[in-house]
Amino acid sequence: SAIAAYYTAMDGVCGALMQSIARSLGLEERFFDSAFHHGLSTLRLLHYPVRSPEELASRKDPSVWVSHGEARHYVVGAPHTDSGFMTLLAQDGVPGLQARARDARWVDVPPYDSARAVNFGQVLERWSGGRIKATKHRVLGTEQERYSIPFFYEARADAEISPLPIDDPKSFEPFLFGDYRSEEHTSELQSPCN
Repeated sequence: SAIAAYYTAMDGVCGALMQSIARSLGLEERFFDSAFHHGLSTLRLLHYPVRSPEELASRKDPSVWVSHGEARHYVVGAPHTDSGFMTLLAQDGVPGLQARARDARWVDVPPYDSARAVNFGQVLERWSGGRIKATKHRVLGTEQERYSIPFFYEARADAEISPLPIDDPKSFEPFLFGDYRSEEHTSELQSPCN
């Protein structure tokens, strides 16, 4: 029941954020609402365990190690942007999440209690005509166990994503969100595992 209540609360927060985005773009406040009614949003419970010294010593691939500040860290969540619209992330007070700043630096995202980090996704970037950029982020390992709870705000499968009324109608080919998700998962299944 606690997870269901949390899911409902995050769905409401994301809906309010989308209304704010609509206003900021000069659109009617509820412009995006119907696309998310009965959407495909998901909630995940993530655990990042502490890696043993032996396991870390066996990691020879240089891409799993980064320098940040004066410390060397291993990457437990590779740099990426989320595919969809928006992610709200609850953290457990343990640092590790970083976001890419406009100047390409990696900056720490403070894990404040009762706060949520907001990541924008690839579909929102396209839908907004590039005005809202997808948030590139990664997770660095620490000497502490880390937990996080991402809520991925997603549209209905039959929601059409097409250029906004403020954009050139030919700026991209309209698509159904469900088709996009199917293509994304198909390509994931075909890609080799790391």
